[in-house]
Amino acid sequence: MSDELDLDDAKKRYHFALAPEDYDGLPFYSALLHELEEDHLALSLLASVREEQRNPMLVLATLHLAGLRGHDVLCPIYDAARRGDLEAPFDAAQRVMVALRDEPALVRDELWRSTQTNEPGRSAVLQAVIRDLTGDVPSINVIEVGTSAGINLCFDQFQVSATDDGHPLTLVCEDVTPIDRSKPLPAVISRVGIDPHPLDLTNEDDRLWLKACLWPEQRRRHERFDAIVAARPSWPEAVVLRGRALERLDDALELVNRDMMTVVFNTWVAFYLEPEERRDYFEYLIAQCERENVAWISIESSLITIPGVDVDPAAHHRGASQIAVTTPGRSPSRWGWCHAHGRWLERVTTS
Repeated sequence: MSDELDLDDAKKRYHFALAPEDYDGLPFYSALLHELEEDHLALSLLASVREEQRNPMLVLATLHLAGLRGHDVLCPIYDAARRGDLEAPFDAAQRVMVALRDEPALVRDELWRSTQTNEPGRSAVLQAVIRDLTGDVPSINVIEVGTSAGINLCFDQFQVSATDDGHPLTLVCEDVTPIDRSKPLPAVISRVGIDPHPLDLTNEDDRLWLKACLWPEQRRRHERFDAIVAARPSWPEAVVLRGRALERLDDALELVNRDMMTVVFNTWVAFYLEPEERRDYFEYLIAQCERENVAWISIESSLITIPGVDVDPAAHHRGASQIAVTTPGRSPSRWGWCHAHGRWLERVTTS
């Protein structure tokens, strides 16, 4: 069966899994990805995944999950990586590969899952874009497509700073171009999420999976996640609808006050949709923005083409996420670029 799998494609996916800027900061994951792309078993495992989830991060997360669950070999390696004191990352990566070859079920049995990082750093970007596109609107509804555990539905619960103040709930984002963050955010009246496989932070398996999807060498992200789990019960309530975007968007819109602006947003969701589903989703939201008091924010891979937004062949941020916005009664336009985890933000439009 394995000879029918596209191992060359899997090799490329492992090879380009990290943006160039991430290699220096992730010596363990860089070494592990190099080992994975040269290993026939690892190539076969990735190639066997359903296409929309054929992401090396899924394999990395399943290995991390085994470590979080206390695997004899993997647990001490990943614990050390999260503490920031992992010695000899290349040797550690080779020990992980030995464990994988000895117990391929560690990965194979978990490939039914979906990568759901629910990266809170994107809330720093959402805050800036929502301030800009809502203007002086005092209150809004928000609908998140691909909400996972709903962390970014509470985008307004975070402080944002250009430097790390040490508080786990402070999001660090460098504004490459001037961004006005002084204006208060509009009050959020209703929060609705849509996800085919929503996760619950109070469920241990869901919580471990979300943690497994984080890169272990980024200790700050793990500290933030742990702080979010502790703080979430005190944050505003949200309604989460199970299902795919086009199945539940009408239901979501029925749950909010249509007399006020509703902001729909997606972050690294369209990348996982089949082309036809992605097209229909974009067309649906563009039509809603044309005739309703609906705005749309799309933060996605630069490989995703938004209707009406020109492809920028000179985009100078390799691996950046593109930000496109659609305000009520208008067509989509590019707002700017950002790091996929919200570490920096650049605005390229002023309209």
